[in-house]
Amino acid sequence: MKLFFSKILLPVLLCSIFLCSCADKFEPPKTDYKSGEIPNQESWNSKVIFSDSGNVKAILYANHISVYNDRGYTLIDSGATVDFYKNGQKVSKLTGKRGKVIDATKDMEIYDDVKVENVEGNVLTTQRLFWNNKLQKVSSDVFVRIKTPKEIIEGIGFESDDNLKNYKIFKVTGTF
Repeated sequence: MKLFFSKILLPVLLCSIFLCSCADKFEPPKTDYKSGEIPNQESWNSKVIFSDSGNVKAILYANHISVYNDRGYTLIDSGATVDFYKNGQKVSKLTGKRGKVIDATKDMEIYDDVKVENVEGNVLTTQRLFWNNKLQKVSSDVFVRIKTPKEIIEGIGFESDDNLKNYKIFKVTGTF
């Protein structure tokens, strides 16, 4: 009996006491975050390709991206650049400080110092721009300015194809 106690029962008893006393130390720290407040994924210096049937439609470059699956969107919070393509050729470039991509539709909103330049030299500046992925159109509901080699047009709100060739500006002012 003494052999059983010293060789088997005593080590088991000591291990049980040790493990029970250390149980609190292995528990993850508590936070005040709710599950939807922290991103499911994050990436830095990222490149995201938007394509349809193998054809590249746009390429998004971002310094920091946070994916929120429960909310259904992805946030770009430090620098965004989007290159738009038609038939394999780059047709325009969009830049802005921050943005949001709706995951289900791949529609995008870019804001803060937004600039779009096309290959013909047309330049659009605004504070907020929307890109409809399905229609391949850009639009804004705030002040916009389009500078072409021949004119400068300003207004509140606009819509265009994503290469700024065919555009409409609402509440227009400008120099023609």
